[in-house]
Amino acid sequence: TPFFPHPTSVSAPGRTAPPTGPPQSPGLRPEAESTRLRGGSRQEREGVTDQDTNKMSECENDPAVFSSDTLPSDLRFMATLANGYLGTRIYSDVMHMNGVYNGEGGDCCRADIPSTVNIRLTVPDESTAKKTYTLNTRTGTFSTTKETKDLLVTQQIFAHRSQVHLMVLTIYVERMATSKKPFTIEIKSLFDPHSQNIDFMRGPDFMEAMYIHGETLIPEVKGAARQSVHMIAMPLPGSLTLLPNERSGSWQFLTAVADTEEQAKECFAEGQILVQSDQLYSSHVSAWAALWSGSCISLRGCRKLNQALRGCLYYLLSALPPVKSTDFQYIGLSPGGLSNGGNGEDYFGHIFWDQEIWLYPVVLAFYPQLASILLKNRIRTLPAAKSIAAQQGYLGAKYPWESAVTGYEVCNEDIYGLKEIHINSDISFAFQQYFNLTQDLEFFRKEGGWDVVCSIAEFWSSRVTWNPSEMCYDIKGTPCPIYNRLQVQLKSL
Repeated sequence: TPFFPHPTSVSAPGRTAPPTGPPQSPGLRPEAESTRLRGGSRQEREGVTDQDTNKMSECENDPAVFSSDTLPSDLRFMATLANGYLGTRIYSDVMHMNGVYNGEGGDCCRADIPSTVNIRLTVPDESTAKKTYTLNTRTGTFSTTKETKDLLVTQQIFAHRSQVHLMVLTIYVERMATSKKPFTIEIKSLFDPHSQNIDFMRGPDFMEAMYIHGETLIPEVKGAARQSVHMIAMPLPGSLTLLPNERSGSWQFLTAVADTEEQAKECFAEGQILVQSDQLYSSHVSAWAALWSGSCISLRGCRKLNQALRGCLYYLLSALPPVKSTDFQYIGLSPGGLSNGGNGEDYFGHIFWDQEIWLYPVVLAFYPQLASILLKNRIRTLPAAKSIAAQQGYLGAKYPWESAVTGYEVCNEDIYGLKEIHINSDISFAFQQYFNLTQDLEFFRKEGGWDVVCSIAEFWSSRVTWNPSEMCYDIKGTPCPIYNRLQVQLKSL
């Protein structure tokens, strides 16, 4: 089993995270024409320059590239692709969308959206094909290649880094021998336009592409509006053929996902313009290059650790939105990333103390602007935190142990929502770190930062109990932050 760097699939206390089974439905296989593109060298497609190639030849492996001839037997450890808005696990039948959850309270989880990029290719002389699976963290792409004596076929997937509403599937075919006969590649799509969390229905085609739309079944809070998802996807043909007079061929298939019909159509049309101008892939690679230019950790003389660091940083960055302003409300980092978090896995995609204590410091060090986006989500959900504190009989704000979009508690075990109150100090500590690094007083004066810090302080002032024998305040009835049920008593001067 190869090692693709991936955040360990974990479960909240009291929960289990069963392995995701293989896709059950063969899905649809509509026949349609695709957009055919010019081919390119393998180096160009992978975003590798001649200088990079020379460097790679000097060492055993490029730390930015993870490659293997087999896939993990446990599907939870498949590589993932994301851009802060869309995310999917390789060879998964679902993708996830930032801020789209289904289920009320403790039943809340990321809503499954059917994946259009989960396909299987069959090449001529399939039994003799050499298979290679590659996650390129430099370009944010995953590729599956099959090589025979006659052909090199590459299936590449990426979530566009700057055009975040787009998920892209590209198929490259390159003739390896002098044979002039045609070669046909069979395509099996596992797309099924249904979801266990979203009531999808078919709409009229747009630009010869399929259009489906729907709403989540159950809102996070009783009485709230259900969330909408709109998808436009180019249909996949049952096969592609490299003609006798062609040395290579390239086909690109777009999927646009948004929360409104208008935005989905607009983003799909923009993607088609990039395809026609041959800029779709290059703009994606350029966006990743710009991101890496400000956030690389490199070690000399320790290849494995260097690669592990690169992989971990890739997964963190891929779950974050672009540094530039976006057209959507980013809700935060979940420890399993954006690609995971369905029902029964990876904390259901919820946000809690992992964001502020374990993930946030790295983001703050490299990208204070992105760090402020994480804090602004806590500012946005401050009214909900104040409501929780009032319901429990305290002043100020008490943030939920696990949250999704609304800022209300979504942990499925009440004891954690009541007792894991260190989440408040975790959040306050993150605001303190931001100020220490940036000295950004305007963030606290005008953007709500001070409101959060002050409200958390008010909570603690009402949560403590005076201890006359020791002349100090106690914080009673809370577990320490190491996941056990022991009741501890914290001393506060």
